[in-house]
Amino acid sequence: MKNDASPMIADLHCDTAMKLLKGKGLDNAANHVSLAKLRTGRVGLQVFACWISPKFRRQAARQQALQLIAAVRDEVEKHPDDLMLVSDRASWRQCREQGKIGALLAIEGGHACVDDPAYLDEYDDLGVRILTLTWNNHNKFADSSAHALKRGSDGGLTDLGRELVRRAATLGMVIDLSHSSQRTFWDVLELAQGHAMVSHSCAMGLRRHHRNLTDEQIKALAKQGGLLGINFYPGFLGDQRDPADIQSVVDQFAYIKKLTGTGFLAMGSDFDGISKTPQELDGPDKFPALLQALRQAGFTGHEIEDVSHRNVLRFLGW
Repeated sequence: MKNDASPMIADLHCDTAMKLLKGKGLDNAANHVSLAKLRTGRVGLQVFACWISPKFRRQAARQQALQLIAAVRDEVEKHPDDLMLVSDRASWRQCREQGKIGALLAIEGGHACVDDPAYLDEYDDLGVRILTLTWNNHNKFADSSAHALKRGSDGGLTDLGRELVRRAATLGMVIDLSHSSQRTFWDVLELAQGHAMVSHSCAMGLRRHHRNLTDEQIKALAKQGGLLGINFYPGFLGDQRDPADIQSVVDQFAYIKKLTGTGFLAMGSDFDGISKTPQELDGPDKFPALLQALRQAGFTGHEIEDVSHRNVLRFLGW
C-alpha cells in the first residue's frame, strides 16, 4: 500500500448498486458515488450493498439480488484499470498492489435467501461477503427495528435465523446488524462471536431513532471485536446542529470515542441510499475534509487511520 499523506478510506455501505442497475454508472456525476469522487476521496475499499426492496418476495427477491450483484460485477468489468472485485485477503492485496479501488459485495435484506439459509452458498460463490439480516421489513430470519417499533413487540432472531447466522459463520460471511431490532441484535451478538458488525448506523445517545444503537449496544459490539460504520444521514446524526453538517458526523465519532475508544469505528456513509446529506459531505470526494475535521476535533493520526480504514481491514482479516 502506498504511503500517502492522506489515509485511505474504507466505506462500509453505499447503495449505488441500485443506480448501476438503472444504467447510471460510475461515470455519472449525478450519483453520490462516482469513480472520480472515489479517487478524489482516496477511497480504497467500497462496499456495494445490494438492497432488496420488501416488494420482492421469495424467488423474486433472489432474482433481484442476482441482478444487483451482476450490475456491480459488470461495472467493475467496465473499469478494469480502476476497480477490482475483492472478497478475501489475496484479492485485496492484489487490488492494492495494482492501485485499484476494491469493490466488496453485500446483500441488504435476508429475504434474498428465499427463507432457506442454503442460498447463502450461491451468494458466497458470487463474492458476497456481508449479509444485512433485515431492512425495515422483518423476514423469516429476524425482526427489524422498524417493524418491531410499528408492532410494539420484538420477535428477534428466529430458529431459521439462527441456522442462517451459523451458516454465514461457516462461510466466513459477516452478519450486518444495521436495521435489526434490539432483540435481533442481542441474539446475533451472542451467536455470531465476532462475525457481526453494524455497517451504517449512529449513536442513540445523540439522536433517538430506532435505527441507532444504545450505549449498551455500542459497548457490547466493541467488546466483542465488532465494527460500527457511522451513517451520514442527517436524520440519524444528532440534534445539536441544524442543519446537519460535517461536524455532525464528527460529533458521532467523538461521542462513541468517549464510550469505547476508536478501535471499532469506521465509515458507513450510506451514499446513494440517503435522501439528504450533511452540508460539506455530499459524496466520497469529501472524505479528506471529514478526516481534517476529525483532526481538528482532537483525533490523533493513529485514531484517524483506525477509523478511515484500519479497523475495517483488521475486522475482515485483511
